[in-house]
Amino acid sequence: MQQFKRTPVAAALLGVLTGAPAWAQQQPADAINDTNTVVVSGIRQSVRKAEDIKRTADQVVDSINAEDIGKFPDRSVGEALQRIPGVQVSRNAGEVTDVLIRGLPDLATTINGNEIFTGDGRRLSYQDLRIEGVAGLDMYKSATANQQEGGIAGVMDVRLRKPLDLKGFTASGFVDGVNLHPRGSGADSHTDPQLGGLVSNRWKTAHGDVGVLLDGTYVKDRFVNPVQWFAEPGGASWQVRPDGSAYRNDPGNPNLAAEQAKGGATTTAVMPFPGGVYNSGKREREQLHGALQWRPSDKLEVDSQAIYMGYRGRSAEDYLFAVARDGNKATNVVLVPDGPYCNTSRGHVCPIASADVLPDADGVAPYTASSTQAHQQKTDTMYGSIGAKYKNGPWQATTDLALTYSKAVDDRIIIDQSVPFATLHVIGLDGDGHGGFSGSTPGHPNALSDPSQYVLRGFFQSWSESSGRQTQWRNDVSYRLAPGLIEKLSAGFRLSSRDAEYHGAEGGADTPGGVRPVPVGVFGSSFDDVVPGVERLGGAFATPSTNFLLDNRDQVRQYYGLPAGRLPDDPNRLFKQTEKNYSVYGMANYAFDVGSVSVSGVGGVRVSRLDRDLTGNNRIGNTISTINSSSSHTDVLPSIGAKIDWNADWMSHVGWGKTVTRPDFASLNPALSLTPPSINRPGYGSAGNPDLKPVESKSFDLTLERYFDNNGYASLAYFDRRIDGYLQPFSQVENIDGLDYTVTRPQNAGKGKLHGYELSAQKFMDFLPGALAGLGVQANYTWIRGSTETANTRNGSDYTVTPLTNVAKRNANLALIYEKFGFSGRLAFTRRDRYVESLNNGGIQLPPTNVVRARNQVDLSVGYEINPQLSLQFNAWNLSHAAYESYSGYEQFPRDIRYDPAVYSLGLRFKL
Repeated sequence: MQQFKRTPVAAALLGVLTGAPAWAQQQPADAINDTNTVVVSGIRQSVRKAEDIKRTADQVVDSINAEDIGKFPDRSVGEALQRIPGVQVSRNAGEVTDVLIRGLPDLATTINGNEIFTGDGRRLSYQDLRIEGVAGLDMYKSATANQQEGGIAGVMDVRLRKPLDLKGFTASGFVDGVNLHPRGSGADSHTDPQLGGLVSNRWKTAHGDVGVLLDGTYVKDRFVNPVQWFAEPGGASWQVRPDGSAYRNDPGNPNLAAEQAKGGATTTAVMPFPGGVYNSGKREREQLHGALQWRPSDKLEVDSQAIYMGYRGRSAEDYLFAVARDGNKATNVVLVPDGPYCNTSRGHVCPIASADVLPDADGVAPYTASSTQAHQQKTDTMYGSIGAKYKNGPWQATTDLALTYSKAVDDRIIIDQSVPFATLHVIGLDGDGHGGFSGSTPGHPNALSDPSQYVLRGFFQSWSESSGRQTQWRNDVSYRLAPGLIEKLSAGFRLSSRDAEYHGAEGGADTPGGVRPVPVGVFGSSFDDVVPGVERLGGAFATPSTNFLLDNRDQVRQYYGLPAGRLPDDPNRLFKQTEKNYSVYGMANYAFDVGSVSVSGVGGVRVSRLDRDLTGNNRIGNTISTINSSSSHTDVLPSIGAKIDWNADWMSHVGWGKTVTRPDFASLNPALSLTPPSINRPGYGSAGNPDLKPVESKSFDLTLERYFDNNGYASLAYFDRRIDGYLQPFSQVENIDGLDYTVTRPQNAGKGKLHGYELSAQKFMDFLPGALAGLGVQANYTWIRGSTETANTRNGSDYTVTPLTNVAKRNANLALIYEKFGFSGRLAFTRRDRYVESLNNGGIQLPPTNVVRARNQVDLSVGYEINPQLSLQFNAWNLSHAAYESYSGYEQFPRDIRYDPAVYSLGLRFKL
């Protein structure tokens, strides 16, 4: 086995450079896990190896790799993946939660080729897999017949460490202090620990080579992620007079007749609905992985792996909001200048830029409130496998048996409290394209931060448990032929049995007798917390304490007239599903020459049958029906790929294939989850759709690649996807028990298409003098355009062509890297262009789309090698203070600002 020297600090850069298709990428076909694979060490050698693999692979695959535990400088799997060409990510609660590949979210996840998931989903929660304990990630953008079906976007395979891949006894680890600097509020920064270690050894015995490995990580993570929001434009219109006074033009306004009797000219306008959320919480994640390998001879190898991923979290969504549009009169009203955004489905209606909304005589409207959604969550995921590989001359056979169990639990408690007689000072649109509000009461200019100014409102509680179990058995065999047109034949089969289950309950109550006491008078002074607040919302505000709600649940339930303990299990929400999956494939590797041009590749077909049994309850309006159905579906998935060597420097990859994504279990679950209407909002709910069909895609890929002498390359890739049945949410108003709810369910869209280009390049500046010779550059740029047919009615066949949601047209990465004299570093820039996040929300919104603005993020990593065993590492993420910003249709209708923090870490890496 050939090895190259590598400095410990340099290894920290391997998972992050943007343009390369791999860091220490392995062959995507039979070279994976091959003991003859070259072990690459050092940034330069690693990148050069990546170039060689990109050049020789039959498949479009990108990889990132780290030699030692903790050597990825990114904080999570999702953040590491965003450096790959064509990858876009979404964030929530300060971490990456969703990954899109070339505009598509349906990315299958495997561990060493076996399917892995969280709870009752089909995908692994990326944030639960700690990047510190991962050896590498392989991102397959095009399919081959021997790969697991299930992702029209591609397949991400997680490579865990194996002891026989290491030279002998190895011990390594890291200790980090991670410092969070919250944005958008007065919250203090804080530092949390992260640590991990690995120990591995191998022995030569009379019965062959034996290796044992154990690694683990522990991460404590406190987060603060404030959000300032405006609800979708809607509600009753307002009539604004030239003197800046205004009234709500709605029969619910008790002063409507008197206002209309005043006469005079008015302008129709829409009042904003401002608010904010102070998201905060504590998270702990533990990961433990063990591997055992036995190689009794050069022909046979047996290995077993097991991994546990655990998550524990306690978090709060502390809301502060003011339903200004449900007030009845306002003064000092300023309108946004007239423009095309005023032409809406309700006629000519312009947004209000600022106003003072006055309280009614009873002090209820405009409703001004704070609310706490307290969550206690835990997830446990366990995966284990045992497999063997046998090689004898041209024959190779592998078998692998894997078991997975995952359970996710979420307990939630919500209490609202309001401030009577509040006057709202609303800014609907400021110079930065957003707005906010502040509130006051007579004689109390800072009423929102004083717990004594609030009165108690409603209580709501819910809990859910979702779990999944899977047994899968995979078998592959190949035979290498004598040189000729067909070089190798491969075949295999996979059997899988998967169970998913969901159950839970929800319910609530108002205060006894409708009495509105001061909360601290009922529960004591510890009931309320004064949280730092959200920019543009007047600073700190009082809200029910998360710890009080979670630690005193029975006391809270008793006050609201409910029995102690958890809500009883709701049988109408129970959902069970069993799937049996049978897959077989056949595949051939080929090669031939056309003059001086060499062509090689792989082609094959995969046939997959799915048998499904589903039980649950479906509710539409007041109609509840029991579902107990069985179904079968067979997919035939052909694919072919080619590698064309035009000459010594130029080459192309060509690929075509059909892929399929089956709906996840949560999307199929028909159980209806409802949040009843309240004084501040209409009722809403969500449910799955048991009638969903698989999403199918036919893909085409073409590249042109130029490789330079010594190091570096430039590549241009074109991709085209034809999609049938893309999953989209659909909202409609349903009357349930006499109340209106906006209920959202998924459904299949019609035909869709997506195409685009990827441009990537990398080069180390060896030609520069002195210290500058350690400089390198990597960059990539992706351009995507996509659309689909969206149904105008629930499960209807009448379509409108709309953009594919969450697809940014442009995405770019640029990294400057350095390695010389024991120093290493990376300065990385990532840009995601604007994109449509969602379409019309149940018909209540004036502009039909919600759009997210472009986001630019800058990250920095700097390391120094003290000696071959010890190194220092400093990382900084989001130095640019990038934030999520969105608007509805036009920027004159602002929506959210989500303030992502800047995060810094300083730590030690060691290796023995």
